[in-house]
Amino acid sequence: MDSNKVMYLIFSAASAIAGALLWINYFRQIDILEKERWIHIIQALIIGYLTPTFALWAYTFLGNYRLDFNGQFLNDLFYAVACVGTIEELSKLIGVLITFQILKKHLNEPIDYLIYGGLVALGFSLRENFIYYNNYGPQIASGRTIISSLVHIINTSICIYGIYRFNLFKKGTPFINSLFGIGIAIISHGMFDFFLSQQFLGQITPIFSTIIYLIGINFWLQMISNAINFSPYFNYVKISYSRHIYRSIFSWYIIVLFISSLYIYYFQSFVNATDDIVKNISEEGFVLITLALRASRLSINKGKYTPIKIQFPIYKTNNDDEDFNIMGYKFKIRGENEQEIYFLRYMNQQVNIQALEPKHTILTNGLMAEITSKYFTSDNVVVYLIKTNENQKEFKNFVLKPKSISKKHANGKYPQAKFMKIDGDKTGNSSNHFQYQDLIYIEDVYIKETPLQTH
Repeated sequence: MDSNKVMYLIFSAASAIAGALLWINYFRQIDILEKERWIHIIQALIIGYLTPTFALWAYTFLGNYRLDFNGQFLNDLFYAVACVGTIEELSKLIGVLITFQILKKHLNEPIDYLIYGGLVALGFSLRENFIYYNNYGPQIASGRTIISSLVHIINTSICIYGIYRFNLFKKGTPFINSLFGIGIAIISHGMFDFFLSQQFLGQITPIFSTIIYLIGINFWLQMISNAINFSPYFNYVKISYSRHIYRSIFSWYIIVLFISSLYIYYFQSFVNATDDIVKNISEEGFVLITLALRASRLSINKGKYTPIKIQFPIYKTNNDDEDFNIMGYKFKIRGENEQEIYFLRYMNQQVNIQALEPKHTILTNGLMAEITSKYFTSDNVVVYLIKTNENQKEFKNFVLKPKSISKKHANGKYPQAKFMKIDGDKTGNSSNHFQYQDLIYIEDVYIKETPLQTH
């Protein structure tokens, strides 16, 4: 075999494998409560790698009847949804059901269903990506890794969530859940491909695929959050993570980008490789940042079930919890940021609350309190309810709101929060009994673990 052909295959395989490792690593990071064994991860991936065979058989059959994209609006719409979306989602679903049957003894928490289902979808994508790279070159690897592969994972997860929603969460009915889950996945997949293949609105047409993709990311993270919240192994301390997840996604993206650029350098030139890096980052930068931040942010509260909503992963906020301030407009990535989720490590523990401004405080000698509950206000702000001794009744219905902007730690060590009082007795048993506007700001504080609670 020609040496250039060998190198071409090596670059194609390396790009596909590196892209798959990004998502395998992500699944390992969110599987924090009861990790799955590598042997089972590989089994699911291999089964997924074989599932495109079912799709190829179906496409061969359709080809005999000349069913394919032909540039006509109605034909392409029908083919994208009724053929591409249906064939590929059902092909992956066959692999998922086989995997679940083989590993049924290891499906012992809700997140396992999404992880193993996602791995089957990833295996499907791994084979598909290798074919694409072999046909068009690995220079498309970064985009296919963070977009195309994730679209497969998201849509398969929607199928699984629908099929097992009643069993896992006691929500809805099995038949309706399954019908909606599979139907939404097929339509989402088909419409994503349809808008990519069309030019009826010129070069802005693919933007609709990006919209479907962004909404899908938020769907996926809502499903993951619900699954973790219902785990029988739930442990607040174990879940107080996230800072390393978005860094990991960026790191693996850089590795994939490096491999594809090295391919261009080997077969073309250094200048072309550099141009390709700039092009990919400029085209994929917004999607990458949004994905990395949203994928690292869950909404964690034991036993909390959040209905899946059609939402973008970024939204405008006025609740002092923004991530970005663009020309006076404040925006936040959905889910809990690093600081908000960090406070989970103090759940059901006694902490020492200290004033940041000792000369102007109601906490002259500090305040010993237990963090007892976590709330999501009706406008989606994270606060932690504290409980004090009976002789400190003046601090009833006080909460800590983690500071997520400006300086977050006192002395570079202790997490800061806003010490706030709920306007009226609105805590109850529900997290949406009050809005952020119902909280009265008192002062800025920082919290220290008491000696007996230090980890």
